[in-house]
Amino acid sequence: MEEPTLRYKVGDLVKCIYDLFEHYEFFFDQNPESGYPFYGIIMSVQENVLYEDRYGYDCLYLVRCMDGHLRFFAYWEMRLVSTSS
Repeated sequence: MEEPTLRYKVGDLVKCIYDLFEHYEFFFDQNPESGYPFYGIIMSVQENVLYEDRYGYDCLYLVRCMDGHLRFFAYWEMRLVSTSS
Protein backbone atom coordinates (compact mmCIF):
# COMPACT_ATOMS: atom_id res chain seq x y z
CA MET A 1 0.00 0.00 0.00
CA GLU A 2 1.24 3.49 -0.83
CA GLU A 3 2.31 5.85 1.89
CA PRO A 4 -0.19 8.69 2.27
CA THR A 5 0.95 12.15 1.22
CA LEU A 6 0.73 14.62 4.09
CA ARG A 7 -1.03 17.84 3.15
CA TYR A 8 0.02 19.66 6.32
CA LYS A 9 3.08 19.51 8.54
CA VAL A 10 3.84 19.98 12.21
CA GLY A 11 3.80 23.67 13.10
CA ASP A 12 1.22 24.76 10.50
CA LEU A 13 -1.57 27.08 11.65
CA VAL A 14 -4.91 25.66 10.52
CA LYS A 15 -8.62 26.42 10.70
CA CYS A 16 -10.57 23.30 11.68
CA ILE A 17 -14.25 22.46 11.35
CA TYR A 18 -15.82 19.12 12.26
CA ASP A 19 -17.79 18.05 9.22
CA LEU A 20 -17.90 14.28 9.58
CA PHE A 21 -20.73 14.29 12.11
CA GLU A 22 -23.62 16.69 11.63
CA HIS A 23 -24.60 16.54 15.31
CA TYR A 24 -21.48 18.54 16.26
CA GLU A 25 -23.27 21.62 14.95
CA PHE A 26 -25.53 21.43 17.99
CA PHE A 27 -22.62 21.34 20.43
CA PHE A 28 -20.68 24.28 19.06
CA ASP A 29 -22.18 27.70 18.76
CA GLN A 30 -21.39 29.14 15.35
CA ASN A 31 -20.46 32.65 16.52
CA PRO A 32 -16.76 33.63 16.74
CA GLU A 33 -16.85 34.18 20.52
CA SER A 34 -17.43 30.47 21.13
CA GLY A 35 -14.13 29.45 19.49
CA TYR A 36 -15.77 27.53 16.66
CA PRO A 37 -14.46 27.08 14.04
CA PHE A 38 -11.27 26.06 15.79
CA TYR A 39 -7.89 27.60 15.01
CA GLY A 40 -4.76 25.82 16.12
CA ILE A 41 -1.25 24.56 15.52
CA ILE A 42 -0.57 21.02 14.29
CA MET A 43 1.37 19.26 17.04
CA SER A 44 1.78 15.82 15.48
CA VAL A 45 0.53 13.47 12.80
CA GLN A 46 -0.92 10.12 13.83
CA GLU A 47 -0.15 7.80 10.95
CA ASN A 48 -0.81 4.42 12.58
CA VAL A 49 -4.46 4.71 13.46
CA LEU A 50 -6.30 1.99 15.36
CA TYR A 51 -8.95 0.24 13.27
CA GLU A 52 -7.54 1.74 10.08
CA ASP A 53 -9.11 -1.11 8.11
CA ARG A 54 -12.53 -0.04 9.40
CA TYR A 55 -12.19 3.73 9.16
CA GLY A 56 -9.82 4.12 6.23
CA TYR A 57 -6.15 4.92 5.84
CA ASP A 58 -6.23 8.67 6.34
CA CYS A 59 -3.83 10.26 8.77
CA LEU A 60 -5.19 12.14 11.74
CA TYR A 61 -3.67 15.43 12.78
CA LEU A 62 -3.37 16.33 16.44
CA VAL A 63 -4.10 20.06 16.73
CA ARG A 64 -3.55 22.27 19.79
CA CYS A 65 -6.46 24.67 19.47
CA MET A 66 -6.36 28.27 20.67
CA ASP A 67 -8.64 27.37 23.59
CA GLY A 68 -5.89 25.04 24.89
CA HIS A 69 -7.53 21.71 24.00
CA LEU A 70 -5.95 19.00 21.85
CA ARG A 71 -8.26 17.75 19.11
CA PHE A 72 -7.97 15.29 16.24
CA PHE A 73 -8.89 16.30 12.69
CA ALA A 74 -8.68 14.68 9.28
CA TYR A 75 -7.16 16.62 6.40
CA TRP A 76 -10.56 17.40 4.88
CA GLU A 77 -11.64 19.14 8.10
CA MET A 78 -8.73 21.61 8.01
CA ARG A 79 -7.73 24.63 5.95
CA LEU A 80 -4.23 26.10 5.99
CA VAL A 81 -4.01 29.59 7.51
CA SER A 82 -0.22 29.90 7.71
CA THR A 83 2.63 27.48 7.15
CA SER A 84 5.60 26.95 9.43
CA SER A 85 9.07 27.84 8.15
